[in-house]
Amino acid sequence: MRILSSAQPCGYGPVSKLVAVAAALGPGRLDFVGTGVSLDFARRHQGHFNQVRPGDTADERSVAPHLATTDLVISVMDAELVFWAVRAGRPVLFFDSLLGFWATSRTPAQLAEVAEVVRDRDPAAARSAFDGLSPHERILVAHLLADRSFAQNFPGVPARIAELAEVGADHIQLTGPIIDNAAVRSALAAAPPEDPADLLVNLGGFKNFYLDYDSHNAYLDVLRRWVLDLAGSTGDLEHVIVCCGGFSRPETVRVGRTRVDFTCLPHQEFLRQMAFAPLYAVPPSLTSLHEAVLVRRMPWLLPEQHYGHIVNRRMLAGTAVARHAASMRRLGPQFQVPEDDFDGTRELDRLTRLLAGDEKAYQGLRSHLDDSLAAYRALDPERRAAAVDELVPLLDGPPLTELLADVDTVALASAGDR
Repeated sequence: MRILSSAQPCGYGPVSKLVAVAAALGPGRLDFVGTGVSLDFARRHQGHFNQVRPGDTADERSVAPHLATTDLVISVMDAELVFWAVRAGRPVLFFDSLLGFWATSRTPAQLAEVAEVVRDRDPAAARSAFDGLSPHERILVAHLLADRSFAQNFPGVPARIAELAEVGADHIQLTGPIIDNAAVRSALAAAPPEDPADLLVNLGGFKNFYLDYDSHNAYLDVLRRWVLDLAGSTGDLEHVIVCCGGFSRPETVRVGRTRVDFTCLPHQEFLRQMAFAPLYAVPPSLTSLHEAVLVRRMPWLLPEQHYGHIVNRRMLAGTAVARHAASMRRLGPQFQVPEDDFDGTRELDRLTRLLAGDEKAYQGLRSHLDDSLAAYRALDPERRAAAVDELVPLLDGPPLTELLADVDTVALASAGDR
């Protein structure tokens, strides 16, 4: 069976989920096509794929040759690939870790009408209807178009599944963590790293529809400076690892007796470092939260990189993890950004750039981060374990492996053109 796959190029979360799905599905020829950080991650983990090819899934010319020889399509939050797959009559499995997040001004019934146009109308009408949707709405319609879809649990997700079921989408299933459980188990069973980190800082893939490594990167500059300042002012940290897609060219900086490595570790090695790191810092990324819970590490939440992180942290309100989180919003009312994915992210980046260029403002952030980290470090093991336990019911759900075991991929593929 030949399977074509892709993942939304927004951070490493979607493409890491694709690797987890591939592992859960078992044997089969799995090809990848994509761009950006998803393509970077797939190339770094080439062993999970038969072929890894660059290609813009929004461009029919990039995907049509692959679809012509594909039996099944797997998409992780890549709505464009779902569109072309449905138009080509290929069965689709769709996976989403943010179903409760997507904003829409349309009712579920209106979204279902668009899905019907995409399926059944002529090419021009189908494309026009799809292009008339916002990026968030396209993902919701992708759920409606898929043969089966799976939504990772988080506050708001069960309610959204119920809404879509009311318009006939009874194929959307709630799932627990969409992560590579075998990789996590392997990391937990492995020997400690030869050179473990006292503090592991995970900044993820960072890149998305607006943020990037070269221009909209003030967050990386600010966090880099703070980590080096922390190394110079804290006497008991001998080794700090800062892991990010933006640090693909490793760099080591020594500050006093502290060694700081800016790098981008392979995922398996990153998990092994996290499994043994006494201190783990990460923005409010859902993939990182799920991984931290499975390895029983209470995460210290860093300030938000983009608007989605603001929403994630808000959904954790009342938990110990949220109470001990650092946040740009705690620096003052000027960090109240628009409640919109694009505009909120753009404004957060603008404010972070202003903060990076203002010494007094930066020192305010540094003080906030230092104090927040100190409070996190003061928690005893029992309180940290209780904080992890508190997250479990917010993230738990039916195991992905069990749900996928119920999917007859051979039957889907043999159905042929629909």
